[in-house]
Amino acid sequence: MLQTLPLVLFIVLIEVSVGAVSVLVFLDWRNEVKRGFLISYALIYLVLSGLTYWFQQSFSTPQLLNTYAQLDKSWTGLLSLPLLLFFLLLIPYSFLLLLDKKAGVQKKKGDEDEAEKTSVHVRPSTLRVLRLLSGVITVIVGLITVFVVAMIYRPLGGANLGGVFTIASFFAATFALGGVLTSMWLGHWYLVTPALSEKPLQFSTSLVLLAVLAQIIFFVAAGPTAIAANHVQSQTPPVTVQATATATSSAQVKPSNVPTVTPLSANVIGWICALAGEIMSRGLFLGGL
Repeated sequence: MLQTLPLVLFIVLIEVSVGAVSVLVFLDWRNEVKRGFLISYALIYLVLSGLTYWFQQSFSTPQLLNTYAQLDKSWTGLLSLPLLLFFLLLIPYSFLLLLDKKAGVQKKKGDEDEAEKTSVHVRPSTLRVLRLLSGVITVIVGLITVFVVAMIYRPLGGANLGGVFTIASFFAATFALGGVLTSMWLGHWYLVTPALSEKPLQFSTSLVLLAVLAQIIFFVAAGPTAIAANHVQSQTPPVTVQATATATSSAQVKPSNVPTVTPLSANVIGWICALAGEIMSRGLFLGGL
């Protein structure tokens, strides 16, 4: 497991980066969030994508991937270029966001009904057109990167229909992580921007539910996988479980009148659980390497 941990983290970084940027560009296109939200998280995702590219160059190069006999080596050499382009294309998108003072939604939540009644066609500015064009190209390149990663690891999944369900599961995980991360950001943004429309949060949460449902369907449809994770788990000594159970039973019981205080908000806990779940699932997926 330890030798595949860098590969697991790299796959998760790819899914988080591409998914989060895809949702951000979509919200920008729909004019559903404030300019400050777009700029803040475009810059955060720029750093995240740069970190992802550095991680790939350090722990997921073609030379390292080719040492694993189970992977599709015909795709390993195609990974670096689209990932680098994804990072570089985020630079002009973020720069155009900084230049466009009218980026994002301008009206308040209470003005939505009036704006719909007096809907006047306003020609989009040149900066907005260039920014959205840059964002769309960035998302396309990011999805191509996810596809290349899926093709590299496709032999580890089910063989039904040539592994198409395994490939689709990578895209479902990408939008699930991107949606849940955006939902967490929006949950905190509502605290400082109460007039923000609830539509962005509804979209991101709906995206998470649909993506998770798709993951379940693809997992069932893919059929038996080629990993040997179950054999590894069966060799775990039972002493560990007994020791854990003994330690749990000897722990002190908290009085019923003591309130429960969580150090993190529910949104952050939800994001951490989703991220941990994806890391565990990818760890099992790569267990046969």
